[in-house]
Amino acid sequence: MNNKKQEKPDFLYVMKIKTAIYGFVLYLLLSNNTAFKILNIIFNNSIILLNDKNEPSILARFIMAFIIAFCLFIF
Repeated sequence: MNNKKQEKPDFLYVMKIKTAIYGFVLYLLLSNNTAFKILNIIFNNSIILLNDKNEPSILARFIMAFIIAFCLFIF
C-alpha cells in the first residue's frame, strides 16, 4: 500500500509537466499577433518583440509559450 501512495504524486507531477509541454508546443503553432501586441505593451518596448511588419520575433514566441506552459503547469 505504501508504494501506491508514493506513486500517485509522482504520476500527477509527470502529467502536469506533459500538459505544460503540450501547451508550449501548441501555443508555438497556434499563436496570433494580438497576443504579441499585448506582450509588447507589458514589456514597454524594452525588448524588441515585434519587427517593422508587426511580426513576433522568436524570443517573443518563446516568452508567450513559456507563460502558457507555466499557467498549464500551475492549474
